[in-house]
Amino acid sequence: MKTSGWLAAALILVAGACTDASEGSSSAAITTASTLEASTTTAPCEPNTSPLELTRAPDTSASGLIALSKSVYTCMPAAVVLGRNDLSAVKAAARIAVERELPLLQLLSSDDIAPVAEELARLRVDEVIAFDLDPVLAGQLGVPVVPETVPTTTTTTTTATSSSAVSPSPEPESPSTTVGDGATTATVQTTTTAAPTTAAPLITAAPLITAAPLTSIAPISELVDGPGGGAPVVLVDPTSLAAGYLAAPAVHAGGGTVAAVDLNDVDGLRRWLDGRDEVYPAWQLSPTQRWQLDLAMSGTELFGGGTQVFPDRRIVAYYGNPLTFRLGILGETDPERAVERVTERAALYDAEGLPPALPGFEIIVTVASNRAGDDGNYSNEMDPEIIRPWVDAAVANDVSVILDLQPGRTDFVTQAKLYEEFLRLPNVGLALDPEWRLEPDQRHLRQIGSVGADEINAVIDYLTTLVREETLPQKVLILHQFQERMLPDRERVHTPPEIAVVVHVDGQGSLGSKYGTWGAMLAAPTGPDQQLWWAWKNFIHEDFPTATPGQVNAVEPLPVIVTYQ
Repeated sequence: MKTSGWLAAALILVAGACTDASEGSSSAAITTASTLEASTTTAPCEPNTSPLELTRAPDTSASGLIALSKSVYTCMPAAVVLGRNDLSAVKAAARIAVERELPLLQLLSSDDIAPVAEELARLRVDEVIAFDLDPVLAGQLGVPVVPETVPTTTTTTTTATSSSAVSPSPEPESPSTTVGDGATTATVQTTTTAAPTTAAPLITAAPLITAAPLTSIAPISELVDGPGGGAPVVLVDPTSLAAGYLAAPAVHAGGGTVAAVDLNDVDGLRRWLDGRDEVYPAWQLSPTQRWQLDLAMSGTELFGGGTQVFPDRRIVAYYGNPLTFRLGILGETDPERAVERVTERAALYDAEGLPPALPGFEIIVTVASNRAGDDGNYSNEMDPEIIRPWVDAAVANDVSVILDLQPGRTDFVTQAKLYEEFLRLPNVGLALDPEWRLEPDQRHLRQIGSVGADEINAVIDYLTTLVREETLPQKVLILHQFQERMLPDRERVHTPPEIAVVVHVDGQGSLGSKYGTWGAMLAAPTGPDQQLWWAWKNFIHEDFPTATPGQVNAVEPLPVIVTYQ
């Protein structure tokens, strides 16, 4: 790849440590060092590279860089050899290697001498550009060594000998760490004359980590639209960038991309990857990160687009049970007519400057009962076959579904599992109604029920597992509440990225009374790391008057779910 094509293929970084990639070497034949040594007297060295082929992220240890070099480079006039492992040295060495389209190797101890010397012989290099290389080790490589120094200032200098200086352009910063060269510049001393160049940023940020101001360069979207062609993308941890810089020269030479992005921005990562399926994270992903990456690479989306439920959409839902009008508006009609009615209702909430309002059903699938029943739990569990036509009609018409549980004396997880086939679908969430959660000696309507954080977190863990197993977009979990004691330790409820936890404030009566309940629930203790969303309920017959869409849209914080009962 010519230097003139470097900007169009600007390297971009995404997330952390390294894994062995020796199995991912190029399928092109790799000539051994001994074979090349025998051929040096019969054929000139023509610099050449092979397309990069990976099955995993490159190993960037000293031995891993040799394997990476073998998979990409056939014959090169020089190589950059690095004698240190700190980030400033790695960045300086990587910049020179990329700008000059040379391999980057590491020589950190005497154990590395033989394999590095063998690779230099295979490459048939004429010289080594050395960064902080131990002179004793350098003398054993068998080729001339041109020493370099790790830059410490932004001023570039030119030596008295024939030389050139490369002054890197400023690079953007990620929100958590510097992704570019910052204040460093390389002073390049060589034995040959090269035309001065203006270096493009060695590593830039992908479009989804541009929260920090960009300095004196075009917006990232103007530099690169994402990885091109079918070439592999290597993701590295923005908090541990050395692996990305070490891999960058060979990955770039082989036509690939190294990128540092925030995996939490699943939708941004998806847009940037644009269907690319050769993506290799260079660190051990957590279960959540694995889900985020898999989701970014999949085509699964929520109704209305994207993979995160809020804040870019709201849901206006009809609440009730299909078998009776006494429990809510859903029981007044059939699934198809309910779809029409709730879609019309949701449209009333669309307003300039607010997220779009999409239709939804909140279906009571387990109904609190005054009779113990055969299982003794004072809850009637509906047959999934009764629910199925409602779920099918909703999904066919881009209507979100939330399954509501009133468990009586059993627990929420046990009841949720009865409807797992639906919960494994995208756009199907769950609601927990603590009012109807009983202790072993309690009966309905004799007290207001409650549920502790441990049981809620068990539900969240269960839903999180389903989301990961099915590579689903984020799933909604509603917690109904109109008294603080219903969720006595709400501040301990987990809010992982896989689940959008929504507190549904269920106060009824006059608007003044409802506003008071709303404020009281917002004021209840909240954990420092919790991400809670808020929902509003309109009781069509019990509220006086029922709040209008304009009145609900004016509530702060803006309710992300509005239900009608």
